[in-house]
Amino acid sequence: MRFASWLGPTAADSTALRRSWPVVASLVALTHAFTAQPVPAPNLDLSALGRVGLAGDFDSVSLYQYQGQSENGFNTNGSQSILSQYPDGSFATLVSADAYIQAMCPFVMKGGKLAGIIVAGNFTSLGGIEAQGAAMFDPTTSKVTPLPGLSGKVSAVLCDEDTNTVYVGGEFKGADSTNAIAWIGMTGWANLPFAGFNGPVRSIAKEANGNIVFGGSFNGLGNATTPTKKDQQIVNISGMNITSTATTSTVGFSDPKNIICKTSGTDGTGNTWLLEDNAPGFWQADARFGFRPTKLRLWNTHQDGRGTKTFRFTAMPINGIMNLTYIDPATGKNATCDAT
Repeated sequence: MRFASWLGPTAADSTALRRSWPVVASLVALTHAFTAQPVPAPNLDLSALGRVGLAGDFDSVSLYQYQGQSENGFNTNGSQSILSQYPDGSFATLVSADAYIQAMCPFVMKGGKLAGIIVAGNFTSLGGIEAQGAAMFDPTTSKVTPLPGLSGKVSAVLCDEDTNTVYVGGEFKGADSTNAIAWIGMTGWANLPFAGFNGPVRSIAKEANGNIVFGGSFNGLGNATTPTKKDQQIVNISGMNITSTATTSTVGFSDPKNIICKTSGTDGTGNTWLLEDNAPGFWQADARFGFRPTKLRLWNTHQDGRGTKTFRFTAMPINGIMNLTYIDPATGKNATCDAT
């Protein structure tokens, strides 16, 4: 699914936005006592006219029962509004944007006080007030407060009462972050520790343990270099559970962790792991998660004339013997081996 352009939403976006209108109305109803002022019934006596018919350019009809009730339907020029409902089910427009409203949440502060409703989308104004992608609407006074500093469109918001924070995601730049940022209390924007993401954010949720989860079309953080191969990464062996058997009793050479990430080729105490002489054994790393290795670098020891003569690389838990590719020192060409 592609994101909506600046000119208009995708069909799926339009459907989602149409479905969101009752939600918008319900949200406002929960946070704002919208007062519908009824108008007096017109004192018209049409009985002398008999049966009356109405003709014109319309496809529906309703009684004018409340002040502010309008015959205008939903806008077709790409703009959207925050709505509330009259008792008869018709809608009242509270404030309008000049483009699409894609996300809202009630910003309730610690203690239960409602600061306002966070309104976000790809608009540049809300209620006639300049606001780029995000603003706060006060349902009591109908005041619109812009949240300046973003350049782009906002697709998701999460109001977190526990931290007085609004997490915002989308396709934008703000401060030193890209596509994700936080509004703290009433003070302004704050960069996230990882400076956002390298692709658009489409949803934000809070887990029961308090973690904030971002979803979208990204594969890297804003402050990290994206891997050249998107589906590969370096597995940190030092964080695995390392075990071994038949380890030498020689002090300084018995710890199987001695050989992790040692690339200098230097033998000696703390750099070499040895088995007992002429005894078979194993060195095992348990990652506690599954992965498919593509490269493993091994260095044989020459400590005191010792070294491994025969070995195999076994995948757990399938106990499968993995093939290895190496450069044959005699020919300089790639060669393969499995059990020896």
